[in-house]
Amino acid sequence: MRFCRLIFLFPVLVLACKVSKPVNRAYNEDLSVYRLELPKVIDVAPLPKTFKESVELYGHITKEIDSISHLMVAQNKKLNLRDGFVIQVYSNTNRDEALDIHNYCQDIFPELLINLTYNQPNYRIKIGAFHEKLTATRFLNDIKMTFPKSIVIAEKIPIIGPDE
Repeated sequence: MRFCRLIFLFPVLVLACKVSKPVNRAYNEDLSVYRLELPKVIDVAPLPKTFKESVELYGHITKEIDSISHLMVAQNKKLNLRDGFVIQVYSNTNRDEALDIHNYCQDIFPELLINLTYNQPNYRIKIGAFHEKLTATRFLNDIKMTFPKSIVIAEKIPIIGPDE
């Protein structure tokens, strides 16, 4: 039985591996019938436009844009917030555990801002207020030993002036 299979499969394998001969005929078909005839275009460099009189912008649109931008700047100064980064060290539903970790963080990092927030159903503890992600990431590497699940989060942080 095994011998019969070999006798049948051997010629199949030999014929399947046979090298095919390349085709020596050149391909020639006239496709000019299908080509579109386009008009010839002569390239002429355009002359630069010169105005006899200077053009002045007029209207109230620039004044409106300036006033809107001044309003936005004034509102942002009132908010006293800017884009920054904080490190979240805890996020869970257990209030007692959150308070314990908050007190522990205040003991370890007394110089940093530590926030305990409650967004139903989670308590979150966030440490620091970093203006750059690089400094937050560097501090995160130190915190990871104590809080391995801590992460850097983009958030609005308070602006601290020179007198504060």
